[in-house]
Amino acid sequence: MHTRTFLSGKFFTAIYIGIFVVGTVFITGCKKSDTITDAGQTTTVSDDVANAADAVSDALASNNGGAMDQVNDVFEIAGGTGVGGGADVNMLAKSYGDSISLKFNTSDTSWSLYIYRDKGITAWWSRSYKHQFIGPSGKAQAARVGAVLIKHQLLTGTGHFQTLRLIHDLTGISNNWTASINADTTVTINGTYSRAGRDSVILGTRKGTLMTNALSMTFTDVKGPRGLRRNRSAATSGTITGTYSATITVPGKAPYTVNKTFTIILGGGNAAITIDGTKYTADLATGDH
Repeated sequence: MHTRTFLSGKFFTAIYIGIFVVGTVFITGCKKSDTITDAGQTTTVSDDVANAADAVSDALASNNGGAMDQVNDVFEIAGGTGVGGGADVNMLAKSYGDSISLKFNTSDTSWSLYIYRDKGITAWWSRSYKHQFIGPSGKAQAARVGAVLIKHQLLTGTGHFQTLRLIHDLTGISNNWTASINADTTVTINGTYSRAGRDSVILGTRKGTLMTNALSMTFTDVKGPRGLRRNRSAATSGTITGTYSATITVPGKAPYTVNKTFTIILGGGNAAITIDGTKYTADLATGDH
């Protein structure tokens, strides 16, 4: 059970509001864009494309429990650091308000990993993983050392985050990845990832709009260095393709559905997202674009 205590009084209220504004901008500042500027030209895009870009950007952002957070967890597991069982795992939990537990399953030579991350008033999420270390012979082994492959599954998860523009509640999440541990100390991830949630717009011209959406992604050769996640996203490359579907309810109008496909190229700490020919560049840490 996680409880939160709110301060009272004018002075403390001012402090609280200030922290909230700074936190929302830093952690998940993804903002809706109705125009895209490219090479000096400004193009107006539809609300549906802009909403899809927001959903994809937020689904990637590492600071709100997006796919890059799970990618970074796999990089740490492969390196035996952080959530992967390194000596500093307790330090990480204490510093970031995390709760981490790890259990070995003798029945199938696998590990169960549970992570809860709390970013204060702006975001929190939990993830339950199962992974197996595969040795050169193709058989599962208990030890990370000597493994050439990790079979990684995200079984369940919960999550919530709030920006200045919207509130997001996670309703479903899963993945099925294989992570190759390469001789050059990098890790290459391939496999599928899915995510579903509800976005409630709380600010702007579309205030009151509810978007119930689902994303399906395929990771192809998403590569990065194993070990601790310091500046991890900046060193990640690869391609992600996927689909976005949503039921959108605008106040005073009948609900309608939207379906989009997208392509993402990772590099330099960013995601180059293309939807319906429109290109966005999103920060992999925050989701800003």
